[in-house]
Amino acid sequence: MTEEEKYPPGKHPNQLAALRKYQQRWQKGQSGNPKGRAPKELTLTSLAREKLAESCPYAPDKTWAEYLVERWLGHAVENAVYFRELIERLEGKVLQPIGGEGGKDLIFNIVVSNEQTKDMVSKVLEGERTVATGNDKSI
Repeated sequence: MTEEEKYPPGKHPNQLAALRKYQQRWQKGQSGNPKGRAPKELTLTSLAREKLAESCPYAPDKTWAEYLVERWLGHAVENAVYFRELIERLEGKVLQPIGGEGGKDLIFNIVVSNEQTKDMVSKVLEGERTVATGNDKSI
């Protein structure tokens, strides 16, 4: 008799012991990692964030953040690249419509290998959410 035949699914003693051990570690609703992933200590981003709040030597009455934003705005008035970057950060990138040549609609031909895949593709095209199985390699 094999190990699989001996115990029904989910009833193996090792599985039950591991489950009990896991359940004892945390109460219901309690996270095992409340602070989340530990922050990286030395990164350029973390060092720059700290520096942005400090006083700027080029403009002692301003922080680095204030100084850099004023410079950025000043460059945006004179340079289209700075202006585009500023607008995209404030309002998001402009969506570019997707179309065929001359603004015509795109036409897609979908070829499927079996009825199951055909049904799945039909559901997707009708807006339904589907879950792909590991058996279907045709899409």
